[in-house]
Amino acid sequence: MNVASAPSEFRRLRIVTTIGLAFLALIQTPLSITRAGLGATMSERYWGALAIGLVVLIGIGAGYHLLTKVVQRTADHQLVARYVSDNLSVVAAAAKLVGYVLVVVLAVGFAVTSFVHLLNLETASVPVIQSIVILVLAVPSFAGWQPRSRTLFFAMVPAALAIVAVLVAGLFLELVDGIDSAGHAAGGIAVTSTNAGVSWPLGEAALGACLPAALIGLMTERSFGEATTRRIEVRALLKVLIPTLLLITATIYLVQIATLSPTTRLSPILVMAEMFLGGVAAAVAGIAFCAGGLAIGLAAYSQVNLLLRSLATDGILPRQMAAADARAPRRFVVSIIAVLCAGAAYFAETSLGVSTSLVLILFACFVMTMAALVARGRKVRRDSTVLAERNGAKASIRWGLLLGVMALVIILISAVVQPGHTLIAVLVLAVPSVVLLAQRRGRGKIGKTLAASDLTEGRTLPTRVHAIVLVERLDRPTLQAITYARATRPSTLTGLVVDVDPATTEALSRDWTEAEMPVELRILGTPRGAARRPVIEHVRSLRAGSPRDIVIIYAPRVVSSSAAWQRFFVRHSTPALLSELKLEPGVIVAEVPYQLEDVEEQ
Repeated sequence: MNVASAPSEFRRLRIVTTIGLAFLALIQTPLSITRAGLGATMSERYWGALAIGLVVLIGIGAGYHLLTKVVQRTADHQLVARYVSDNLSVVAAAAKLVGYVLVVVLAVGFAVTSFVHLLNLETASVPVIQSIVILVLAVPSFAGWQPRSRTLFFAMVPAALAIVAVLVAGLFLELVDGIDSAGHAAGGIAVTSTNAGVSWPLGEAALGACLPAALIGLMTERSFGEATTRRIEVRALLKVLIPTLLLITATIYLVQIATLSPTTRLSPILVMAEMFLGGVAAAVAGIAFCAGGLAIGLAAYSQVNLLLRSLATDGILPRQMAAADARAPRRFVVSIIAVLCAGAAYFAETSLGVSTSLVLILFACFVMTMAALVARGRKVRRDSTVLAERNGAKASIRWGLLLGVMALVIILISAVVQPGHTLIAVLVLAVPSVVLLAQRRGRGKIGKTLAASDLTEGRTLPTRVHAIVLVERLDRPTLQAITYARATRPSTLTGLVVDVDPATTEALSRDWTEAEMPVELRILGTPRGAARRPVIEHVRSLRAGSPRDIVIIYAPRVVSSSAAWQRFFVRHSTPALLSELKLEPGVIVAEVPYQLEDVEEQ
């Protein structure tokens, strides 16, 4: 699928991404809660964390539902820019971008751990394989195309069916005979526990349970290219969220019954697949999980590409990046993102830190959005005289404050129970924010410098126009450039050649005379073999007597759009002479393209 797709394909791609995010929450949430469930009262922590996660999910969903009603056509960063601060809007946009980046890391980590478990490889190879896969998945986005949404969807379906089969089998066994957990308490790939020194494991488990609520922030905005409003009604997401919550609850219940080890980095679903259905079924589920994780990673990469175009449209990135054919700058950004993803995956100890960072970053974006909603409500109450608008603004202020404080409390809890992961999240968000702010500030300074303070300045016509055609040989491109230059009716027109090779210069002079060219050919000497300096000094001499004169340099350029081997031989960078001439005051450089195909047809 090419980047420039129809709005219907963008919509399907966004729906598939939403399904992938829900699938990721279904896989990662039980794992995060399990990792925090050390010690006694494990059951109380599991269900307490689930209850906290459900309350936070309802609150975050209510916040985005309110935003859909109040500012349906405005994205989060746009709302922050309009009512709070332009700089904070850049941070909010960076949070969404980092959110998709961390989704890629989580999805690929899930696929790789399933693959490693499937082949019984060394666990030390997980970071290396994960980094390589992240770089490979970035190739389609770098090349400017993506797999179709239908392909990604069908890659996720077997994994979803495998999860349902494992949970149904586990619940059936528990209902009929009960589950024998002997020998399975330490299933999965064991890692060193990160809970040492944590005084409140319930708080850490609650952070893991907040992942579905955090991912709502990525689900409720439409992709670039959809000819509709920017926000999606939360009620439309219930078709995905409700089954996800039910499956998470069933997973936690079976994890508690089977007493799985909290020191595993492997998905509890995969461990229970081997417990309930045997090794062959576990292998099939592992293959399905690998395909599903890779599909989620590809979908997240596609949303990164679309988000870059959206941010360029909103002015946070250079606006030329919004064009469908502006692939080169987006390739550069995607390559940097892929490298950073690979580095984060390599140095991340487990997926728990990545999940916690994702929750914190998206909750920070939600806090800024709620602050903007409160500021908007206060402005409406200050300016509006319509009673209905004032009452609606009052309600938005109340709910914005309440929900913003709730998200802020989650961030503070993380700072207490997971200070290391909180610091990593701050650094991960700070890096792209600083980069975006720096380039935005630089573009702003350039814009202020170029702003026209006096509209009459620079409108005086030049006294004369001197045209110069750079000549190497009298061929078709040169003849075309001379013809085009004559058509502009300049004050003076000369052909200019530098006498680097006397024999070549003599042949050119002879051909010029035989062709009876109506243009003077001026030959410049080459002091000490210089090829550029004589031309630059000649151009300066034309303007020395009259600074209001301008000089137009016509440079023939052969181009080709046909066979690749032809493009290889005719494509070249801008000559250094033209680059230097562009820096001269009062000089215009015009490259005259000549299509190689025209010669072949003749």
